[in-house]
Amino acid sequence: MKAKIAVYWDVQNGKTSSSKIEHFYQGLIQTSDLLISNAYAYWKDEKKSFEQTLSEMGIDMINVLPGNNAVDYRIIQDCKKHILSDPSIKTVVLITGDGDFLSLVQYLKESRVLVILISMNNVAEELKNAVDYAYHINELIPSIKLDKATPKTLDSPAIIPYEEAKKCLIELIKTVKEKGKKATLDVLGRLIKKHPQLSGYKKVSYYKSDGKYYSKFSKFVDAVIQEGIIQDCNGELILV
Repeated sequence: MKAKIAVYWDVQNGKTSSSKIEHFYQGLIQTSDLLISNAYAYWKDEKKSFEQTLSEMGIDMINVLPGNNAVDYRIIQDCKKHILSDPSIKTVVLITGDGDFLSLVQYLKESRVLVILISMNNVAEELKNAVDYAYHINELIPSIKLDKATPKTLDSPAIIPYEEAKKCLIELIKTVKEKGKKATLDVLGRLIKKHPQLSGYKKVSYYKSDGKYYSKFSKFVDAVIQEGIIQDCNGELILV
């Protein structure tokens, strides 16, 4: 079952390109049930092209008039209202770097809601330490020069749900063993890229429903090993 997620983007304190946000949202949509997707700003001050791109992505633009911490207050107010009205929301994603959201994070954790922070270059250390998971947006789309990319040169990573990738890994280990070969990390890493969802991609990210992700195949395999499903025997992966 996909995690039910609500996203709140403080545009002023989470400035980034529409291309990066688009790739980030592609990952969320593939791995989660995105119930709320709000971007807060005084939109009169933003470029129309930027606003239009976000609208086409299905993001709701919430206009907030200029004022001291006006966006912060609105996000906090809306988030609490949504959590109370829809208890199925179990994960909140905050796109910001503003430490003024510490009280909201505390409220969400007391409500047993998982909190994921997505930040840009400036992020309050207290906020980063308070959430369950904290990522710089570039971590989620590694090695992509999005601001200079074109449709022909963009080399974005494929995104696959963790559970689906785990099932694929188990089947690959069985298949390799049946052929009398060793299921090493290198062998499995090459084979898993033949998965229909990953074919043709140079990079792969594995997303868990709780917001955790792995951008390296080896880290993904380590996570599966920690579950006790497989084990590493002198470089060969075997089923437990």
